[in-house]
Amino acid sequence: MVLTKVFCSKCGASRENYELVCNSCGSPFIIKVSGPYEKNMDGNFDYFEHPLIPLSSKTPVIETPEFMAKLEFYNPTLSYKDRGMNTLFSFLSEKKFLKKGDEVSEDSSGNAGASFAMFSQMLNLKATVYTSVSANPNKIRQIQGYGSRIERINGSRKDVENSAKNSGLIYLGHQYWPEFYDGFRVIAYEIFEQMDHLPENILIPFSTGTLYLGIFEGFSHLLQNGLIDSIPTLWAIQPEIASGMFNKMNNINREPEPSVADALTGIVPLRYSLLNSVIKTYGRCEVLAEDEIIRAKQSLLNLGIDCEYSSAITYATMKKFNLGKNSLLILTGHGIKNI
Repeated sequence: MVLTKVFCSKCGASRENYELVCNSCGSPFIIKVSGPYEKNMDGNFDYFEHPLIPLSSKTPVIETPEFMAKLEFYNPTLSYKDRGMNTLFSFLSEKKFLKKGDEVSEDSSGNAGASFAMFSQMLNLKATVYTSVSANPNKIRQIQGYGSRIERINGSRKDVENSAKNSGLIYLGHQYWPEFYDGFRVIAYEIFEQMDHLPENILIPFSTGTLYLGIFEGFSHLLQNGLIDSIPTLWAIQPEIASGMFNKMNNINREPEPSVADALTGIVPLRYSLLNSVIKTYGRCEVLAEDEIIRAKQSLLNLGIDCEYSSAITYATMKKFNLGKNSLLILTGHGIKNI
């Protein structure tokens, strides 16, 4: 039987109830999985019995002469964020943390907000999503299309978060909940099930690190079970002008700027210490210039792959570092979000 344990990323204290950070030291929580791997995806999660959306629906892996890609924009809101919102909302629903009519808030640059809005609608919640005034208007319309209210904040990414936290609503900030990033374990499981051989490199768009961490935990679980011999090199890819993780790892003092890859914010991740350790052991962190990202999106379009700039950054990395055919790009969002 699969078991998950939630505990503080710094002091190791257990989560007592549904607090967002550790009561002892104020650090964020992490989640670890142990026990046998189950081919039935639902069986790899012990904190809900019935996911709101079945975990058995796989996103496709495609192969081109240059590279391989996993098309995460085949999720319902055209973004990988549905993976995490599915596990988070399934958990909160089954634990009766949420009930019909509850007023909930979230902060997002767009894609998480759209997914949050859809799952809130599924559970008949009254949702408000806080975004920056510079947020992508297409993503704003998508959030509103699911019935959520929008509050646009003139300020930094932290100002947006604080506005959502202090709204008086039930704050469900996705980056704080380990059950959110834990949903991305399924991506690693699917790669294992779908491919005859694991790729040498997996290129992952990196913002707050939740996607990176979830994929790593999935491969770690497979490694624990002796199903794989090693974890592929996991690349954490950021825009040069919005690269909080890269900058902190390399002692660079630079304020983030808006990038064409608008889903990738430049904040330092909540779980920086853990991510720093994982990246140094199992991968590497790199940054790309804006013109490289723009050219990469067009190159993918020329191949018939329409993804957003925040996904195309993986293709730019593959080309820049001459990684070759044995590389898998995680394409996280559909290009329609950038029209």
